Amino acid sequence: MSENEVVELMKSSKSEKEWNANCNLVKSKCGGYPSFWYGAIVISGVASKTAATWGGDAGLHVSVV
Repeated sequence: MSENEVVELMKSSKSEKEWNANCNLVKSKCGGYPSFWYGAIVISGVASKTAATWGGDAGLHVSVV
């Protein structure tokens, strides 16, 4: 998958469940997260802006299990 394809796929996520499924799709097609992931998805704000559309965020959360 190209960087643009990955960015557009991730932007299209409408829920956390869909985001996670799209992450799995990217990882399966790219043999893991592609080298551009951090810059194109995290640093660019795609993750946080997309998560905000369903009331989520892109922060790391720790919980006791």
